[in-house]
Amino acid sequence: MYLSISLADLESVASTIGSITVIVGAVFVIIQLRLAAKDVTSKNAFELIGKVIDPSFAGRRHRLYMVSARYAEGDWTGFDRSLDDFEVRNFANIYEQLALLVKKGVVDLPDVMQALSAQVLADWTTFQPIRTHIMNEAAKAFPALATDAPGIDAIYWPNFMWLAEENGKWIQGRLSNGALRASTA
Repeated sequence: MYLSISLADLESVASTIGSITVIVGAVFVIIQLRLAAKDVTSKNAFELIGKVIDPSFAGRRHRLYMVSARYAEGDWTGFDRSLDDFEVRNFANIYEQLALLVKKGVVDLPDVMQALSAQVLADWTTFQPIRTHIMNEAAKAFPALATDAPGIDAIYWPNFMWLAEENGKWIQGRLSNGALRASTA
């Protein structure tokens, strides 16, 4: 039995195989791009975590506490647009980025809570008066950013705030568990 295939049939089969090859190739390219994006996200997460455990983080954290103490009386003379201003904002941005990674599922919230303990809430509490000053100054320059504007908290380090709230819940849970253990002992 002979198979007789015409040139037109052969051309149609070759065209179909070519189309399938292009589609499969495109799928592989998409898979590679997604894997590369995950690698970049993981790399960025590790870089951010590296910032938190880097020795310079302690220096930045110390600066936050010193700046907060220096301006605690409410006299902000010399703060705006100073190195202290930008350093404190930069420090807050580290927590902002860390919170974003948690929200996106790149880093697990329980891991962050265990690694940083009550530090997030303490740093947020220390940062709050500085944040309020920054917001007040921005409102003077841009009335749309008035501190009583609806949704204003969603503009100024909202993810750091969220992470601090989550840290507060974590702390309360730890204290409750400790209190339960102490009462049963």
